Amino acid sequence: MAIQAGFLVAFKQLVPEHTVAIAKGLIRMRVKHFPAIFLFANTLSGVVFGTETALFLAWFGFFTAWVYLRFYRTSPSLSSAATGDGSVIHGDASDTFAFAYFFPEPIHTPIAKLSDQIYNTLITFKICTPFSAEDVDAGNEQAMARAEGGLPSLMNPNGRSGRGGGRREEAERRRALALKALDQRLHAAANIPQAPAAPAAAHMLGETNYEPERHDEQGRGEDGRS
Repeated sequence: MAIQAGFLVAFKQLVPEHTVAIAKGLIRMRVKHFPAIFLFANTLSGVVFGTETALFLAWFGFFTAWVYLRFYRTSPSLSSAATGDGSVIHGDASDTFAFAYFFPEPIHTPIAKLSDQIYNTLITFKICTPFSAEDVDAGNEQAMARAEGGLPSLMNPNGRSGRGGGRREEAERRRALALKALDQRLHAAANIPQAPAAPAAAHMLGETNYEPERHDEQGRGEDGRS
């Protein structure tokens, strides 16, 4: 039961907007609603049928998976694919992976206020490290990349994740090569000796020379001798 809850949390992080059709399309729901439905069903069964063990394991697996993925899991950043610097991201600070987003929208506000108070308390006691604005931006960028990539090929061989991921990697590779070529051209241009400005301008606009007429000089010379 705990493993099932953890799997649904990871599935929600991976493709939250993916729609799953059940019973030949009669029932359709998005992946982001699965954890809440799972917790509600086990909570209801624990209260009505006395299955407290399933109730405890479901919530325990949910909190364990979410805390690990939210604060501790390390994953390579998107920039490391292009630059090769090996930078990593700790946790998932994206807005859509916040605790309140696991539950229906009408109760987002009260759950968000309660979770924020608990989070601030943990920060005060230095149990959690607060996310910076850069962490939130990187998390949102990672979430958008996962949404564009779709399901992994292992889970969906006919999906578009392979093509989408390949296109992203190819685009990053081309951008890195273009930046490298531009940098080389700038260095080459900086090492070229500069030519004088006047000949270059004359070459572009056409060369004009002024020469005094020689017969005037000769006439003045003859007048001087006479």
